[in-house]
Amino acid sequence: MHEYDLIADWYAAHRAGPMGVPEVTALAASLPPGARVLDVGCGTGLPLTRVLLEHGCHVVGVDSSRELLARFQANFPHVPVVCAPIQSTALQERAFDAAISWGVLFHLRHEEQEQAIAHIARALRPGAPFLFTSGDAHGSTEGAPMNGVPFRYHSYSADGYRDLLRAHGLTLEATHQDPGGNVYYLSRKTG
Repeated sequence: MHEYDLIADWYAAHRAGPMGVPEVTALAASLPPGARVLDVGCGTGLPLTRVLLEHGCHVVGVDSSRELLARFQANFPHVPVVCAPIQSTALQERAFDAAISWGVLFHLRHEEQEQAIAHIARALRPGAPFLFTSGDAHGSTEGAPMNGVPFRYHSYSADGYRDLLRAHGLTLEATHQDPGGNVYYLSRKTG
């Protein structure tokens, strides 16, 4: 997203906290050694890509912000990255043992979220988990600016995500909200 290019330095300085770490740690611990994980909206890679790597995962990062990816590559020079929106990224079918997407999907309009989820689902092996964050009420809104840059947010309801995931071969297994207000969806690719 172009907006993240505008705030890359600020974002890199402010996104080092623990949000998402317990959830991604639990996911990584459930994966087989050497699992291939797709990190959608990987940003700078801190802290979530680092968690995956510390658990022995092989990560591929995808982000549409060139500025954030430059920082990601400085942090993790040997991790492959793709600079593109996830909904148009060329991904090999059934190539990944898991996927995460923290703080990304809600920036995409509803139809783009559906494209992104369809794309991610095709890239997952049967049984692979997909952990993502988004809102839990259907709608679109202008959020508070980050470092002076306005962002729009789009979400489905939890039932809306359940239906959307099911339409693309994923089953919603659990949802929860962390102390920071982030809503997590854990889904799994069916046969």
